[in-house]
Amino acid sequence: MADSPSSPWQRGIELLKRAACLYDAPGSVLADEARGAWRTGFTGGAAWMANGLALVRGQPAATVPSNVGRWGALKYGGALLSAGVAGGFASGLGAPLAVALVVAGLAFYAAEAQGLFLFPLLLDGTEHPWQSGRVLLRRAGGTPSAMGTVLMLAGVMLLGGVVGRGWVRCWCLGCLAVVLWYEELRT
Repeated sequence: MADSPSSPWQRGIELLKRAACLYDAPGSVLADEARGAWRTGFTGGAAWMANGLALVRGQPAATVPSNVGRWGALKYGGALLSAGVAGGFASGLGAPLAVALVVAGLAFYAAEAQGLFLFPLLLDGTEHPWQSGRVLLRRAGGTPSAMGTVLMLAGVMLLGGVVGRGWVRCWCLGCLAVVLWYEELRT
Protein backbone atom coordinates (compact mmCIF):
# COMPACT_ATOMS: atom_id res chain seq x y z
CA MET A 1 0.00 0.00 0.00
CA ALA A 2 1.62 3.26 -1.15
CA ASP A 3 0.02 5.73 1.24
CA SER A 4 -1.41 5.06 4.68
CA PRO A 5 -4.94 6.30 5.29
CA SER A 6 -4.99 9.49 7.34
CA SER A 7 -7.35 8.23 10.05
CA PRO A 8 -8.17 4.91 11.73
CA TRP A 9 -11.68 5.07 10.24
CA GLN A 10 -10.30 5.56 6.75
CA ARG A 11 -7.89 2.68 7.33
CA GLY A 12 -10.86 0.50 8.30
CA ILE A 13 -12.82 1.49 5.22
CA GLU A 14 -9.84 0.82 2.94
CA LEU A 15 -9.17 -2.57 4.53
CA LEU A 16 -12.84 -3.54 4.20
CA LYS A 17 -12.92 -2.53 0.53
CA ARG A 18 -9.84 -4.63 -0.19
CA ALA A 19 -11.27 -7.54 1.81
CA ALA A 20 -14.54 -7.37 -0.16
CA CYS A 21 -12.63 -7.50 -3.45
CA LEU A 22 -10.89 -10.70 -2.34
CA TYR A 23 -13.96 -12.30 -0.76
CA ASP A 24 -16.29 -11.50 -3.66
CA ALA A 25 -13.80 -12.21 -6.47
CA PRO A 26 -14.96 -14.69 -9.10
CA GLY A 27 -13.59 -18.10 -8.21
CA SER A 28 -12.88 -17.19 -4.57
CA VAL A 29 -13.61 -20.10 -2.26
CA LEU A 30 -13.71 -17.99 0.90
CA ALA A 31 -17.51 -17.68 0.97
CA ASP A 32 -18.03 -21.43 0.59
CA GLU A 33 -15.40 -22.21 3.21
CA ALA A 34 -16.92 -19.73 5.68
CA ARG A 35 -20.31 -21.41 5.90
CA GLY A 36 -19.20 -24.21 8.22
CA ALA A 37 -16.14 -22.67 9.86
CA TRP A 38 -18.03 -21.62 12.96
CA ARG A 39 -18.89 -25.23 13.84
CA THR A 40 -15.43 -25.89 15.26
CA GLY A 41 -15.01 -22.59 17.08
CA PHE A 42 -11.60 -20.95 17.10
CA THR A 43 -10.08 -23.85 15.19
CA GLY A 44 -12.52 -23.44 12.29
CA GLY A 45 -12.13 -19.68 12.32
CA ALA A 46 -8.34 -19.99 12.30
CA ALA A 47 -8.53 -22.49 9.42
CA TRP A 48 -10.67 -20.04 7.46
CA MET A 49 -8.23 -17.24 8.29
CA ALA A 50 -5.34 -19.47 7.14
CA ASN A 51 -7.09 -19.79 3.78
CA GLY A 52 -7.53 -16.03 3.62
CA LEU A 53 -3.87 -15.49 4.46
CA ALA A 54 -2.89 -18.03 1.80
CA LEU A 55 -5.02 -16.20 -0.77
CA VAL A 56 -3.41 -12.86 0.11
CA ARG A 57 0.07 -14.35 -0.10
CA GLY A 58 -0.58 -16.61 -3.10
CA GLN A 59 0.73 -19.69 -1.32
CA PRO A 60 -0.66 -22.81 0.39
CA ALA A 61 -2.55 -22.41 3.65
CA ALA A 62 -0.70 -22.84 6.93
CA THR A 63 -1.56 -25.66 9.28
CA VAL A 64 -3.69 -24.54 12.20
CA PRO A 65 -1.77 -25.03 15.47
CA SER A 66 -3.41 -27.28 18.04
CA ASN A 67 -3.32 -24.57 20.72
CA VAL A 68 -5.37 -21.99 18.78
CA GLY A 69 -8.45 -22.68 20.91
CA ARG A 70 -6.60 -21.91 24.13
CA TRP A 71 -5.20 -18.69 22.67
CA GLY A 72 -8.66 -17.69 21.43
CA ALA A 73 -10.20 -18.36 24.84
CA LEU A 74 -7.46 -16.30 26.49
CA LYS A 75 -7.90 -13.38 24.07
CA TYR A 76 -11.69 -13.22 24.17
CA GLY A 77 -11.98 -14.29 27.80
CA GLY A 78 -9.74 -11.38 28.74
CA ALA A 79 -11.75 -9.01 26.58
CA LEU A 80 -15.03 -10.18 28.14
CA LEU A 81 -13.57 -9.89 31.63
CA SER A 82 -12.41 -6.34 30.86
CA ALA A 83 -15.87 -5.46 29.57
CA GLY A 84 -17.55 -6.90 32.66
CA VAL A 85 -15.26 -5.11 35.09
CA ALA A 86 -15.46 -1.76 33.29
CA GLY A 87 -19.22 -1.94 32.78
CA GLY A 88 -19.73 -3.03 36.39
CA PHE A 89 -17.52 -0.23 37.65
CA ALA A 90 -19.42 2.34 35.58
CA SER A 91 -22.73 0.96 36.80
CA GLY A 92 -21.48 0.97 40.40
CA LEU A 93 -20.64 4.65 40.02
CA GLY A 94 -24.26 5.28 39.08
CA ALA A 95 -23.86 5.56 35.31
CA PRO A 96 -27.03 4.95 33.31
CA LEU A 97 -27.26 1.52 31.70
CA ALA A 98 -26.54 2.92 28.21
CA VAL A 99 -23.34 4.58 29.46
CA ALA A 100 -22.25 1.42 31.31
CA LEU A 101 -22.78 -0.60 28.12
CA VAL A 102 -20.71 1.85 26.07
CA VAL A 103 -17.94 1.72 28.68
CA ALA A 104 -18.10 -2.10 28.63
CA GLY A 105 -17.92 -2.14 24.82
CA LEU A 106 -14.94 0.19 24.73
CA ALA A 107 -13.17 -1.88 27.40
CA PHE A 108 -13.85 -5.05 25.40
CA TYR A 109 -12.30 -3.62 22.24
CA ALA A 110 -9.37 -2.03 24.09
CA ALA A 111 -8.53 -5.46 25.52
CA GLU A 112 -9.29 -7.27 22.25
CA ALA A 113 -6.96 -4.93 20.36
CA GLN A 114 -4.05 -6.19 22.47
CA GLY A 115 -4.36 -9.53 20.66
CA LEU A 116 -5.51 -8.10 17.33
CA PHE A 117 -2.97 -10.01 15.23
CA LEU A 118 -2.82 -13.10 17.44
CA PHE A 119 -4.39 -15.56 15.00
CA PRO A 120 -2.27 -14.65 11.95
CA LEU A 121 0.83 -14.79 14.16
CA LEU A 122 -0.16 -18.25 15.40
CA LEU A 123 -0.70 -19.36 11.80
CA ASP A 124 2.78 -18.10 10.94
CA GLY A 125 4.20 -20.21 13.78
CA THR A 126 5.48 -17.22 15.74
CA GLU A 127 7.19 -18.41 18.91
CA HIS A 128 5.88 -15.57 21.11
CA PRO A 129 2.63 -14.47 19.42
CA TRP A 130 1.40 -12.21 22.21
CA GLN A 131 4.64 -10.20 22.37
CA SER A 132 4.96 -10.12 18.58
CA GLY A 133 1.37 -8.91 18.34
CA ARG A 134 2.11 -6.05 20.71
CA VAL A 135 4.99 -5.00 18.45
CA LEU A 136 2.59 -4.94 15.48
CA LEU A 137 0.02 -3.06 17.55
CA ARG A 138 2.59 -0.32 18.23
CA ARG A 139 3.42 -0.29 14.51
CA ALA A 140 -0.32 0.20 13.85
CA GLY A 141 -0.26 3.37 15.95
CA GLY A 142 -0.92 1.92 19.40
CA THR A 143 -4.12 0.96 21.16
CA PRO A 144 -6.16 4.17 20.58
CA SER A 145 -5.42 4.28 16.85
CA ALA A 146 -5.93 0.55 16.39
CA MET A 147 -9.20 0.73 18.33
CA GLY A 148 -10.56 3.28 15.86
CA THR A 149 -9.95 0.83 13.03
CA VAL A 150 -11.12 -2.16 15.07
CA LEU A 151 -14.38 -0.37 15.94
CA MET A 152 -14.99 0.28 12.24
CA LEU A 153 -14.36 -3.39 11.42
CA ALA A 154 -16.46 -4.57 14.37
CA GLY A 155 -19.36 -2.35 13.31
CA VAL A 156 -19.43 -4.02 9.91
CA MET A 157 -18.93 -7.48 11.42
CA LEU A 158 -21.74 -7.10 13.94
CA LEU A 159 -24.20 -4.89 12.06
CA GLY A 160 -23.53 -5.57 8.39
CA GLY A 161 -26.18 -8.26 8.26
CA VAL A 162 -28.80 -5.75 9.38
CA VAL A 163 -28.31 -3.74 6.20
CA GLY A 164 -28.65 -6.80 4.00
CA ARG A 165 -25.01 -7.57 3.27
CA GLY A 166 -25.12 -11.00 4.96
CA TRP A 167 -24.01 -11.86 8.48
CA VAL A 168 -21.38 -14.42 7.48
CA ARG A 169 -19.99 -12.26 4.69
CA CYS A 170 -19.67 -9.20 6.94
CA TRP A 171 -18.02 -11.22 9.70
CA CYS A 172 -15.55 -12.66 7.20
CA LEU A 173 -14.77 -9.24 5.71
CA GLY A 174 -13.70 -8.04 9.13
CA CYS A 175 -11.47 -11.09 9.64
CA LEU A 176 -10.00 -10.74 6.17
CA ALA A 177 -9.38 -7.03 6.82
CA VAL A 178 -7.31 -8.02 9.88
CA VAL A 179 -5.31 -10.41 7.67
CA LEU A 180 -4.64 -7.62 5.17
CA TRP A 181 -3.66 -5.23 7.95
CA TYR A 182 -1.35 -7.86 9.43
CA GLU A 183 0.36 -8.32 6.09
CA GLU A 184 0.88 -4.55 5.75
CA LEU A 185 2.44 -4.30 9.19
CA ARG A 186 4.47 -7.49 8.92
CA THR A 187 6.33 -6.52 5.74
